[in-house]
Amino acid sequence: MGKIGFVERMPIKRQLILTFVWIMVFSVACTVITLVFGVGWIVSNKWIRPANSYENKIPSLVAYVKSQGDAILDPISRPELEKRIPGDGIQYQAVDLSGKPLYGTMQERKFPTKQALIENLNTTKSAGTTKSFGGMFIRSVPVMSATGDLKGAMLFRYKLEATTAASGSNWINLGIVLYFVVSPFLYVALFTSLFAARFGKRIARPVHNLIEASKRIRDQDLDFTISYKADNELGKLTESFENMRSALKDALLREWKLEQERRDMMDAIAHDFRTPMTVIQGNVELLADTPDMPRSQAEGHLKVIEDNIRKVNRLIQDVQIASEKDLEYFPLRGAHVSLRQFVQDKEREIGFMCSSRRVRFSFEYEDLVPNAEEAVFMDVQRISQVLDNLIANSFRYLPAEEGWLGVRIVRIASALQFEICDNGPGFNDKDIPHVFKKFYRGDKGQSGLGLYSAKAIVEKHGGSIRALNRQEGGACVAFTILTAAPPANDEEH
Repeated sequence: MGKIGFVERMPIKRQLILTFVWIMVFSVACTVITLVFGVGWIVSNKWIRPANSYENKIPSLVAYVKSQGDAILDPISRPELEKRIPGDGIQYQAVDLSGKPLYGTMQERKFPTKQALIENLNTTKSAGTTKSFGGMFIRSVPVMSATGDLKGAMLFRYKLEATTAASGSNWINLGIVLYFVVSPFLYVALFTSLFAARFGKRIARPVHNLIEASKRIRDQDLDFTISYKADNELGKLTESFENMRSALKDALLREWKLEQERRDMMDAIAHDFRTPMTVIQGNVELLADTPDMPRSQAEGHLKVIEDNIRKVNRLIQDVQIASEKDLEYFPLRGAHVSLRQFVQDKEREIGFMCSSRRVRFSFEYEDLVPNAEEAVFMDVQRISQVLDNLIANSFRYLPAEEGWLGVRIVRIASALQFEICDNGPGFNDKDIPHVFKKFYRGDKGQSGLGLYSAKAIVEKHGGSIRALNRQEGGACVAFTILTAAPPANDEEH
């Protein structure tokens, strides 16, 4: 990448302001030069009439009317009168003593009565505005006979505004004046185009680099760097893009490592399958080869088969969890459910599992919010999955004799607390900080997938989970979930 100039290093806002200043300075300078030449041309050609040019003609017209006497009211005098009146700026009307129009370029009647006419003689009154910046005025001139009798009046309506001295057909003059008027806009457009092009080149430089970088990322090529350095928004953007590229590369490397760990985990689980399957096969063959085996002895072999089938089921569950690549992104299917019914169902279900394994079982439910609504919001299937994982994990490590499992559920404000404890060997102290990590294998060979999935589900419910050892001996896993319904658009994550 080439050298970055001083202006290019500025913040985009400052570059825009500087570009705008340049545009205005050059535009104003050229406009001033154009107007100086334009005013000089107009003055030298006397092309602009002053605003009172028509007003200055009124006195001569008044004198002419007085010189003609009442003969001016005869339409035969019209041609001679119009020779003295500039028709582009002055209109006139001859009226009799009653105010009735006799002839002229104004058609409408101005004075309805003789009295109104007499009251307005020798006056100049406003007659409205013009299309440009100016006004219209009417001068009323009395018409007297030779004997001094009032016979009528002449009305002159004139403009009071600056006008051009050239005729309407002088297109060259009009074009020049039009250019003087629009020249500021033309200069602004011209210099905006020039300076915007330079500004665009400065912007396009890093943008093209970002586009090229995105294409390389699309082609899965991450072995490059973006070296554009500037203390502005584009510099920060390219720096962020470079950080993203670096992070993406690291993420892909981590993903590759994770996939490798997953394969290793699957290999380990496949290896773990061999032992229980071998035990099951051996006991099944022994039962098949010894049809006369005493029932008490056969029940022992069946118990061994049953225990190893449970191990196989556990390994199958681990395989399912290991195959869920994006377990963190699974959706919740929350709904309002009866808390009492949920507690009763879980007590009955867990109690049945414990009785079938000859495990002592204790179940406690405490409601610290007695006046709360019966229904709570949660994903029943997922919370049941958490309980099943934790209980199955406890069953694996219960002693063969006098095994005990305890479940305690406590309702607090907008939350439920669960605690599953047993009297097994408990957790190793060094394993406790890691038991909820994906693919963690402790000293006792557990994969940790069940606890990992339990942690993911609990956190999806806005809660937390922790593992600890009982003072009396054995392990406990406690977790809390929130039971308040989220906003409608957040019910599925």
